[in-house]
Amino acid sequence: MTSDDFDQKVKKQMAGHKPTLLETEKKHAAVLLPVSLSGEPSVILTIRAAHLKSHPGDVSFPGGMVESFDGSIEAAALRETHEEINLKPDDFQVHGRLSSALSKNGVVVHPVVGTIKDASSYLASPDEIAKIFEVPWQFFAETTPELTPFNRHGIEIQVPHFYYEGHHIWGLTAMILLEFINIVEGTQWPLPPFHQSKVYSR
Repeated sequence: MTSDDFDQKVKKQMAGHKPTLLETEKKHAAVLLPVSLSGEPSVILTIRAAHLKSHPGDVSFPGGMVESFDGSIEAAALRETHEEINLKPDDFQVHGRLSSALSKNGVVVHPVVGTIKDASSYLASPDEIAKIFEVPWQFFAETTPELTPFNRHGIEIQVPHFYYEGHHIWGLTAMILLEFINIVEGTQWPLPPFHQSKVYSR
């Protein structure tokens, strides 16, 4: 599948997707699931800097807390992406949001899907990011994730794990990826019912 074909597939599948959104007074964060269309379609991921207090060394999407000056969840995700990996907001085509998730600290995380034609200018901000790497979409389309049971916020979930070239992709990042894989590929991997969590209230 060419990058253009994949871009159109994402656009079509995301247009028909209805994410489960958590509306709450709790803290909110936004992350971008960035898909590079430079050659073979691939997902851009980061490794968080070792000196960070939260999730040091973990594989993650670019993102952070939603600020009062952000006009939307999408704007927050794009701003954080620019700050962390130097890709400009205007270079992305936003295709919509995935379902809200809950971090282990109870922060509501809102994933946004965006594609970019040329991601060659990405550059890690050393304050937050140790490394940027890409995973071909074909890997996620063809790989069966390892699933391990876990209880988070009073709900039973299956935590997915992917292993790619020495990188362990798991936790909330992998849960977000799994929903996107289901949407694009038509799979039915189990997704966490965060809306049933004890810490979530409207």
